[in-house]
Amino acid sequence: AARLIRMATVENDARSWIDAHREIADMNQYWYSPATIDTIVRVLRARCIHGAREGTRGSTLDCAFVSTPSLFFVLTPQERAASRVLDYDRQLAGSDDCGYVFFDFNDPPDALPDELKGAFHAVVIDPPFITRDVWEKYARVARWLLAPEGGLIVASTVIENAPMMSELLDVRPNVYLPSIPHLPYQYALYTNFDAPELATPNAEIPLDPHELLRAQAEGLHIAETRAAEVPLAGAGPSYDFEAMIEKAMLGAAGAAH
Repeated sequence: AARLIRMATVENDARSWIDAHREIADMNQYWYSPATIDTIVRVLRARCIHGAREGTRGSTLDCAFVSTPSLFFVLTPQERAASRVLDYDRQLAGSDDCGYVFFDFNDPPDALPDELKGAFHAVVIDPPFITRDVWEKYARVARWLLAPEGGLIVASTVIENAPMMSELLDVRPNVYLPSIPHLPYQYALYTNFDAPELATPNAEIPLDPHELLRAQAEGLHIAETRAAEVPLAGAGPSYDFEAMIEKAMLGAAGAAH
């Protein structure tokens, strides 16, 4: 019963915040749904917020909410005091010390306050764009913000970015798919840790997450196979067909054994 009350409270707080902060199209702002906000916040509360830190000892702050204000502002005042929200939208800065830090992803990380370097146990990231050049900048900021020993990472982007996300941040997509009602395409939720809360489908999403993940994995396998098929060349830039035939014959002979 207590858990249901907490869920209802987070969802109600999220709904109120979303109603008061309309998405700004020019900033590519798209908020998570209240139920998705509740799920992600529960994951964070169990692992890195308000004394629930796992593993990392060098951090002084809990979580950096990078371009994810809808998550930050449903936390309690006590929880927000130990975290920060980094965002380009200056309207998010309240009259009091709300934990807001201006952030432009085009700026180098050291444009941020020095005291934030290596200060966080976790980062939660949802950039306004899905392209590699933007994600490279966010990945650089994430590494700058996290404690020297590393930390927890939660990020959302399209499933097609899975290979890139693995390369840049060593994160993988989960079965749980976030609901972002006004976004025209489906995102996946990536983490560098296991979370039972993210191992089951999101009832808000009509897609089969297992099929989505399977298609992504098969596409990755095909891409890796094609990348490994380096053309055989002779003395010049053209194909050496004799070498290709020889390789095929060797392969057939090996298969016969």
